[in-house]
Amino acid sequence: MKKIAVGLLVMLLAGCAQQQAVTPVEPEPEKTPEVKPVEPTQPEVTPEVKPEKKPDVKPEVKPTPEKPKPKPKPKPVTTTKEGKLILGSQELIWLSAAKTHVKAKVDGNLKMSTIGVTEIQEFERDGKDWVKVKAGDELVELPVERWVKHNKVRQPVVKVRTQLADLNEQTEFVLVQGVKGVTLGENFIRDVAVLDAKRKFVQPKSK
Repeated sequence: MKKIAVGLLVMLLAGCAQQQAVTPVEPEPEKTPEVKPVEPTQPEVTPEVKPEKKPDVKPEVKPTPEKPKPKPKPKPVTTTKEGKLILGSQELIWLSAAKTHVKAKVDGNLKMSTIGVTEIQEFERDGKDWVKVKAGDELVELPVERWVKHNKVRQPVVKVRTQLADLNEQTEFVLVQGVKGVTLGENFIRDVAVLDAKRKFVQPKSK
């Protein structure tokens, strides 16, 4: 009897244990955290900062120092203390017969001035000797003052109005055929001019 009673007790206890094991345990509901309403916040407005306008500063302009005015060049000396003209080795002269300015060589060692011509034709007019010469492109007729001989060649001497600076005179020239150019000799410069062979075109062009 004891064994039976003990067996029943054991079975009873085992059944209670199974019942406890099978009975589901209801989970406790999760507590949701209380959410407080968030008040809408106005966006922070940053005031617009305008860049400070600086006044235009013009660069300081320093006055440029005035350049010293060049000293005027001294006028070339064209006359001597005695008032004679100074002539260079070449001068520009006006020949009335040719009606033009020509370059003339100045040679103080030459006694007579000369004019080179390409052609000389002799003829008489009113019983006097005349010559027709070609100087450049011009044909000129001139009365013969006299004749001279050079290397046994008979050459006519004529007078031609010649202007150089303040000089305006009838000058005797020997006409030399086959030679070019004009040369002023001693008969032109004597008593009125001196020669400075190191210079050229000392005197201004005559008008």
